[in-house]
Amino acid sequence: MKSLTKYLTESERTYNFRIKIANMIEDEVMDRLETALEKYDMKSLSKPKKTPIQEHPMDFQTLSNAEVYIMDAELQYPVSANQLYEYISQSVGVPANQLVVINKDHPEEIAREQAIQEEGDEYLAKLDDVEYKDADDIKVDDHFGDKYNENMLKELEIRKYEFAKKD
Repeated sequence: MKSLTKYLTESERTYNFRIKIANMIEDEVMDRLETALEKYDMKSLSKPKKTPIQEHPMDFQTLSNAEVYIMDAELQYPVSANQLYEYISQSVGVPANQLVVINKDHPEEIAREQAIQEEGDEYLAKLDDVEYKDADDIKVDDHFGDKYNENMLKELEIRKYEFAKKD
């Protein structure tokens, strides 16, 4: 039978959060953030990723023309996203309307990440493709020509239209 200490060390769990701060992050703010997260036994904090300036950034609808810095934090001490939000806002000095803390496993955040990955794939317009590789997928007879026109006219003859009478 395992001892309690061995059981606890084997069941070590981490808590992952995504921290979003709007507008400029200075080195002083980052230092205060790292110091504040030490309270929850911070395992890691990613470098801030900056989004382009947006008219109304996602998660910050009240702000306009702001850039958002996104960081992932991994903590070993249990805390809720709301508690962490309040604590960071008070101890670091970030205004409440410029801060968002969300669980990294939140379904909305996962869907957002998947959308970004899908959007990240490079789009190539069909007209820019010199070799026109997708030409095999399109059958010209299905959309153009005499055969298509004949089928369309036959279908129009089959359909019966009823018109309302005026009184």
